[in-house]
Amino acid sequence: MQLMILLCNIGLCHIIRKDGKNCERIKNATAIFITMAIVFLGVGCALIDGNENPIKPPDNGGVVSDSPDKIGFVMEGIDVPEDVLAAAKTQTKQLFELSRADYPDYNYINWRISSLTYSHTYDDLNGMQLAIYQMNYEFLAESPESIVPTGGMAVTEDNWVTPGYPNSTYLIFQQDGNTLNFLRFIVENDCTPGTQLFTEDLLGILA
Repeated sequence: MQLMILLCNIGLCHIIRKDGKNCERIKNATAIFITMAIVFLGVGCALIDGNENPIKPPDNGGVVSDSPDKIGFVMEGIDVPEDVLAAAKTQTKQLFELSRADYPDYNYINWRISSLTYSHTYDDLNGMQLAIYQMNYEFLAESPESIVPTGGMAVTEDNWVTPGYPNSTYLIFQQDGNTLNFLRFIVENDCTPGTQLFTEDLLGILA
């Protein structure tokens, strides 16, 4: 770089052929100009190099929202305790696998929980505090033409199947402090939690 400055100075002095003072001024101006050019070139290179390694977005820890693109998902708007949601997913997945085995012609390929809501609490049922949650779930069929709806079954236009009576599946939890321990699920399509008939059926399955 010093060689470039020297050559420029010699060239300029040779062309202008002025006295020594003018030549010295030209040398100084030339040196300043070339120094500024080097600075700008350095900044430009730094910016180009920086673009080769862009800042990566922060890792979200692998948390993925439920979506229809995955096997087994929960519809938006469901707001229940984590214990309840975990149990609902497990039970629906098991029912999905059983239905795939029992009805292979339906070609079930996915499942979803369409609703999950709190229903009732038994403060003291045979010494237990029980919380009841009502769940609706559906299976996606690749061969809906093979399905003959019976017993409350329904098929939507986009081939989601309600395998039984809607609003009839209940999850039973025993309250233990701040924890809800899943006991089992019960299907009732002619009564609701808190009624005498439901309570009698519940006592029967818990006996």
